[in-house]
Amino acid sequence: MKRIEWIDVCKFIGIFIIYFWHLGEGIGRSYQFILIYHVPLFFFLSGCTESLQSEISFSDYVKKKAKTILLPFFVFALLSMLLVICYERCGGALILLMVKQILMGGMRNRIFAYSLWFLTCLFVMSLLFFFLKKGKRRSLIFLTGAVLYVITARVLPYKPNLFPMLPYNADCALYYMIFYCTGYCLFPKMQELLQEEGKSRNIVLAAVGILGGVYAVCLFFGKDGLAALLRLPVIRIFHPYLSAMILILWNTALAFFLQKSGLLQKLGRESLYLCGNEFIVKTVAAAGASCLGIAVPPDRPVFCAVYAAVLLLAAHFVLIPLEKRIAGLLRFFLNIF
Repeated sequence: MKRIEWIDVCKFIGIFIIYFWHLGEGIGRSYQFILIYHVPLFFFLSGCTESLQSEISFSDYVKKKAKTILLPFFVFALLSMLLVICYERCGGALILLMVKQILMGGMRNRIFAYSLWFLTCLFVMSLLFFFLKKGKRRSLIFLTGAVLYVITARVLPYKPNLFPMLPYNADCALYYMIFYCTGYCLFPKMQELLQEEGKSRNIVLAAVGILGGVYAVCLFFGKDGLAALLRLPVIRIFHPYLSAMILILWNTALAFFLQKSGLLQKLGRESLYLCGNEFIVKTVAAAGASCLGIAVPPDRPVFCAVYAAVLLLAAHFVLIPLEKRIAGLLRFFLNIF
């Protein structure tokens, strides 16, 4: 499948803000701001790429998603667990707890390697969407995602997006399905617009960039531009969705303007590996910094941003190539035997 450069760069933006956000409240105002859209951004982009997939049988689809999403989850989970065992010298009770967390699919806020929940949630969401896509009509697909969002956000007695109760984050997948459906439904029109060269495209991009940027700045400083509309019941229900989508579209416009950066494209293409390795690279970096007497993570937003960028580059240039080399050696020996 042909790579779409702006999607790769947008994935880089997404993985960077996740690395940055996971540094905690030391990032200042950015903590609450990024919380609004950092996860929805990835589900939206996953829906965009789903729009490019060819029709295959359900069994082949399951095999494909198991190989590209579920298998990496278990690999990264086991690597992370081995790191914890070596670093913490933990006992049998903690090891059994980590094994249970892995077998339950890395439920959000219940998994020791905090980013891995996203992979199982995406796996479940992909399988559910396979059947939604059978409806063909994109308006019906979006409506289904909206209904699932309302049910999970308003009917369930708990917040499935923060503390899911079902294994493999299945209820969390239902909550975020609306973003996957939105990406799937919007992508053809977005790509058609972005491939055009002319004033209309530039005007739309400028408008999205400027209006989205203004909204983002206001939201960053605690002033929500949609606040005046919250009296309307529909707006009140869908406010988190609308707020996230404005920021997501603003990020896609930014990604389009940055799409010629080769490094950002490469980092975006490795977003799954970077997600799986976040816990590993941060644990190793913290251990190394401790030996040198350096406190990490930093307690200032600017330094946190630099630290997040360094971690991403370390994972990209050091950790991931090493993992791929080890995986290649394992495949070689397995083929021999």
